[in-house]
Parts: sequence; C-alpha cells; structure tokens
Amino acid sequence: MAKTSGSNGGLPNGDSNYKGKVGKLEPLASIKNPKVYKSVKESISRFHSVLGVRQKDIKIGQLEAGTGGVHISQNGVSKQVVLNKSVFNGKNTTTQSVAKWAEKGYKSGHLTKTNKPVAHIVTHELAHATWNNHLTSPNAKAASKSINSLYKKWGNDKSKQGYGKYAKTNVNEFWAEVCTKAVHGKADKYTKAAKDIIKKYKL
Repeated sequence: MAKTSGSNGGLPNGDSNYKGKVGKLEPLASIKNPKVYKSVKESISRFHSVLGVRQKDIKIGQLEAGTGGVHISQNGVSKQVVLNKSVFNGKNTTTQSVAKWAEKGYKSGHLTKTNKPVAHIVTHELAHATWNNHLTSPNAKAASKSINSLYKKWGNDKSKQGYGKYAKTNVNEFWAEVCTKAVHGKADKYTKAAKDIIKKYKL
C-alpha cells in the first residue's frame, strides 16, 4: 500500500495521508510554461544543494483539487513525488499562479512562511522523501526519535514564529514544513536542528 503525504495549500483540512486518486503521470518536461518548468527545476536543485539528493522521480499528475503535490512511499521507501497538473501545468499556469497557491496558505496562516512561495510545494514534497514515518530504512528509523522529540519541543514552544497550522497536523507535516523553512525561510533553532538531524542520520 502506498502511503502518501500531501501539501494542501490554503485549505483548512490539510491531510498528510492523501486518499485521493493520482491520475496519469507525465514527465516534468511536459510543463508547457518554460518559466514554470525552470522554477520547478530550480526548486529541486536548491533543495538538493541545501539538504541533499533524495528523490529524483518527480512527475506531474492529476490530483484532487486543492492538493499541490503528494509524496508516495511504498514498501518503506520513498518512491515518487507527484505535482498536481492543475497547479503546475494548467491552461493558465504561470510562476505567479504557482506562487499564489502558497501565498494563499501564508495569508491564512495555514502554511509556514518562506521567501520563495513558488518553490513551496516542490520543497515540501521533497522533504517528505527525506523522512516520514512510513520509511523503514535503519537511518530513517534511527532519526525518528530525534524528529519526534523535536516535534514535541516545537509544539510546546509558544514563542516560535513563521510556522503555519499545517505543521501541527502530525510529525510528517511538521518535518516537511520545517525543512521547507530551512531551505527557503528564516532560519531558527528548529531549521538548524532539522539540518543537523539530516546530517547526523544521513537522511
């Protein structure tokens, strides 16, 4: 059974276990708007340069409305990232419309703020590939204790800033959002801790 984690934009009912359908998959090269394609490729490169190469199988596919992307884990390993075709390759898709998807979430307090909204979905989904509680490698399992402990500490911290409600959904979404902040947002003790965990456990 494939476990999926989704980044759910400005919607209040963010769900880390996406239960919708994943439609026909297409390569990233199928993105018609060259600027959008370039921004997706840049987002992937930036993630890889900051947090390391994790998941290279990234496709475009039809997902349920309101879902920006999903990460699929299968048999305990990261299998694939699927970006929603309607967000990244719709009829009128532009880099502004992709950015607006995340900005809506920033404005509502749903998503964790970054300085690169156009990269939010891609970064969030790649972070799920770095670690989520469906992964069964020895390194992922070893890191779980530290990540859960960090999540608890973060949850009890009343002075933390810049985080959205979606990060509170569960430990998987917390991890994806803190890593997104680590790549494109304002650094803090949690983004630093996340980077240290990735390094320590070679995630």
